[in-house]
Amino acid sequence: MSSAENEISQDYLNPEYGAYLLEALPFFAGISRSDLARIYALGEVRLYKAATNIIIEGEVSEGMFLVLEGTVAIYKSGKTGAGDGHLLTHLGKGASFGELSFVDKQPRSATVSAQTRVVAYYLEGENWRNKLADNRDLALKFYTNFAEILSLRLRGLDEQFILSQKQLWKYALSRSGEVTTCQNSQKLNPSLTPLAGNSPEKD
Repeated sequence: MSSAENEISQDYLNPEYGAYLLEALPFFAGISRSDLARIYALGEVRLYKAATNIIIEGEVSEGMFLVLEGTVAIYKSGKTGAGDGHLLTHLGKGASFGELSFVDKQPRSATVSAQTRVVAYYLEGENWRNKLADNRDLALKFYTNFAEILSLRLRGLDEQFILSQKQLWKYALSRSGEVTTCQNSQKLNPSLTPLAGNSPEKD
């Protein structure tokens, strides 16, 4: 990277500005600007080159990322990022990922790779849990938000599952119809199946 590409805006290092960024995330809805500034100060700003893996599916790590600049790609069943695994989606400025690790402490469920130069805010899981342990009201707001968001995501997955099943059944039935039509056409084709009484006479 050139010196310009290595530079990070000083705004991103300001907790007051960081509070404004966190305020846009549903997980932090209803939390005061002053609390958000203190939360932001717990994390750090990181810079990633293009084609760099930010997290890797299966690794054990905890923490949330907020994209401040650039674009990332999310891959499922990929271990090395671009070209390895199924591309799920792209995320840009203002998007977050990795929040589930705050709760389940399970290995990462997908690989996230920087598609461009990426500047991201990272909030480490242990620091965040310690903060919640010291502030019961903050913990209540966060986990309530978390539960509501997961509920919406599950409802969305249910709808997607129903639609995908309908698509599969529609495709299966259409294929079944094609096979039936093909079989019937063969039975009715005189060149393939001689009509009764019209079979060649034996000498």
